[in-house]
Amino acid sequence: MTRLPLTILMLTLSTAAHAAVKPVIWLADGMTRVSREEKPRPAKNLVLHAARGEWEPLQAVIHASPEQLKQVDVDAATILHASGAELPPPEIFHEHYVRVSKSTMNAPLPPGEYPDALLPLDMPAEPHPAVEATNQPFWIDVFVPYAAAAGDYKGTLRFRLADGTSLTASFTLHVWSFDLPVVPRLRTSILTTPRSVSRAHGIAFDGSHYSLELAQVLNQYHDLLARHRLAIDQIYSALPEPDGTINEEKVERALRKHLLHRHASTISIPIWPDWPFKDPLGKDRAAAMKHIATYAHLLEKIRCANRGYVIMGDLDEPNDGDAYATVRRWGEFFNEVEKKHGVRVPLMITEQPTPEKAAWGSLVGAVDIWCPHFSDVWNDMEWAGGSHDIAIRRQAGDEVWAYAALVQNSEAWANAHQRPKVFKSSHSPVWCTDYPPINHRIHAWLFPKHGITGFSYWDTLHQPAGADPWKDAGSFHSESGEDVYNGDGFFIYPATQERHGRNAPVASMRLKWLRESADDYDYLMLARELGLDEKARQLTETFARGFGDWDDNVPALLEARTTLGRLIEQASERRHSAQAAPSPSF
Repeated sequence: MTRLPLTILMLTLSTAAHAAVKPVIWLADGMTRVSREEKPRPAKNLVLHAARGEWEPLQAVIHASPEQLKQVDVDAATILHASGAELPPPEIFHEHYVRVSKSTMNAPLPPGEYPDALLPLDMPAEPHPAVEATNQPFWIDVFVPYAAAAGDYKGTLRFRLADGTSLTASFTLHVWSFDLPVVPRLRTSILTTPRSVSRAHGIAFDGSHYSLELAQVLNQYHDLLARHRLAIDQIYSALPEPDGTINEEKVERALRKHLLHRHASTISIPIWPDWPFKDPLGKDRAAAMKHIATYAHLLEKIRCANRGYVIMGDLDEPNDGDAYATVRRWGEFFNEVEKKHGVRVPLMITEQPTPEKAAWGSLVGAVDIWCPHFSDVWNDMEWAGGSHDIAIRRQAGDEVWAYAALVQNSEAWANAHQRPKVFKSSHSPVWCTDYPPINHRIHAWLFPKHGITGFSYWDTLHQPAGADPWKDAGSFHSESGEDVYNGDGFFIYPATQERHGRNAPVASMRLKWLRESADDYDYLMLARELGLDEKARQLTETFARGFGDWDDNVPALLEARTTLGRLIEQASERRHSAQAAPSPSF
């Protein structure tokens, strides 16, 4: 009997094992993260719900051998109504895994690989690990046009693997008979600077002159955020000229594109402490005021005055008496602009109404939009020792937003929650990769409880020098280097010409979850307009009672959204029927 050498025998067995892998496909909702290693899940009919004007996600997961996954083609992607009407083909992305090497502070999820970057199918994907079988998820975004017919649609997805195997999965999409607002109700301010974009893509930038290449990439970032119902704080095309002057025709065109075509919810009027004026609070005060008023009048001209505001990075998180005094001086400046030029220029400051130290003084009268950290909302509005200053400022006519950053909870919160070492729920939401997905949506359900109307975020492209965000999620490190915050300040992956064949922003799953949060807020505001506020509150409380009292319960959140959609649809149809009914004649 002929004996095969051991190495050949092992290779033969390995090849046979790979050949024996039977590919499987299954579907998952957009809030599920699928690991490479987990076993295939039982096939079930996935039912989605979406309003007109809404993007609704799902995932198709293929379990197969690495050889079979070397090339995966989409043979069909259709979404059909019984009448024959068809929705646009969905957008499909290849999910890229990124490694968490060291856990974020208090993270409930372990180190390991997490799907996050969503690569367009025409970009090269990472090689699969050398294992017998693995999972490859695909993110699928379905868009429902405003003209779409309401009712049930059948979605069909067919993939073809490298060995010719064809896999098919189907789902149901119910389109509600109501529309999401074209302009999101949730007001947002997402910082993403031209300098960080140029650095991430290796494009030269001197700080004032924009090459055609950089301008094209920046527009892609602006478009991407707007498509996710998020508003970048400023757009390069609406900035003053390098010499500080305003080309009003050019700025108006840029504002029209951004606010009327991209439908961004907000835009910040551009001014800095030392540009375009060296001394805006002193000798250049009158010119600086005219500069602000010019932007405000342009916003009025295109009927978007209520979307303008001012955010200044130099005033971010004031944390001593001098910083508070600086905010007051700027507040006086903008108040004077409003009085002299008859315009509205709200100043947004990332700070809570109650100063940390009374000696710093108050910012009341200087700030128009307060933006406390999520943890400070709990301190002020939910903690037994809170002063409820947020409610007081709202009653006085100020606006309140909120923001997420790092892992922050107060001493009072720690005492009230028995000082947990691992944060599983009921903490201020953390937008890090190794925290559960619900952290990126819970805020939208809690905002109406406290009258909060927007959020700010500090960056989407932050990464340490020399780091590779495509491989490691450690986007932010403490000054000591001891603590890492995976994914914090990093929601968009920079695809580059060298690595991916072109320069482009690539959305993360976490960015999609923020989009879903904006939609959640729209549903809640639609419910409020229809007199469904109490029912919306009851649904919210099935999984979230406050920033210090919520559950990591995605099924409950999704069920609440579906129920809320059904209630909105029914109430909207009743209203339309009442409006269509003929008036009684006498």
